[in-house]
Amino acid sequence: MENQVNHENDDSCGCSSHPGSGTSGCSECGPMHGSGKMESMDPFEMVMAMWHKASFAAYSELMIEKLKKRIEAANGPVMDKVADALTESMGKEWQAMIQKSSAKKELHEKLAKIFSEATQKQK
Repeated sequence: MENQVNHENDDSCGCSSHPGSGTSGCSECGPMHGSGKMESMDPFEMVMAMWHKASFAAYSELMIEKLKKRIEAANGPVMDKVADALTESMGKEWQAMIQKSSAKKELHEKLAKIFSEATQKQK
């Protein structure tokens, strides 16, 4: 059996030359999305494409970290209050679901008892 990796329709390259549009116009990562046969790829080109793709991912991660720090500084206290309010509300909703479940279980047990008694009387 042939060892294959299929990247034909992989649009997750991250390359700025063709975000979301397949391999059109990208000479750097074309080998990563090519025929899907690793043995037909030049190892050097494959490694370079991997490094290129990794560099875009690293830059994106760094940008996210930078933005998160600024968002925290600007809105952190407000977001903490929102998170507290949501957590409190979710706790109350959870308790309500448990109570509702208990009420349904109790009704089920009562109905089972009623039907069981009715069946026994019919015999």
